[in-house]
Amino acid sequence: MRSARPNRWCPTFSKKPQREDRHKSMTVSEAAKYLTIPLPTLYDKLVKGEIPATKPGKRYVLYRDELDKWLESHRKNTVPLTAEEQNEAILNSNRRKLDKKNW
Repeated sequence: MRSARPNRWCPTFSKKPQREDRHKSMTVSEAAKYLTIPLPTLYDKLVKGEIPATKPGKRYVLYRDELDKWLESHRKNTVPLTAEEQNEAILNSNRRKLDKKNW
C-alpha cells in the first residue's frame, strides 16, 4: 500500500511565489487610466513619439514597465534625499580645497 504523502517532484507540491509581471501589455485606454491623463492627451503624445509604444497594426500597444521607466525619466521633481544624504551633500559642498601654496 502506497503512502498518502504528496510526491515532492509533483508541481503542486513545490509552488514558488509568483512575481508580478511588469512587462504587461496595455491598451491605450488602460494606459490612460494607469497614467491618470486624458485619452486625447495620451493619443497626442503617442503620435508625437513622446511615450514609448509599439504599433503592430492599427492599434497602439503599451507596456507597463516601459511606462514606469518613462515616468521616472521625465520626472519634474527629484526624489527627496534622506537626512543622511542631505548632510553628506552639505559637507561635500562646504569642504575646503587644499591650496598648494600653503603646503
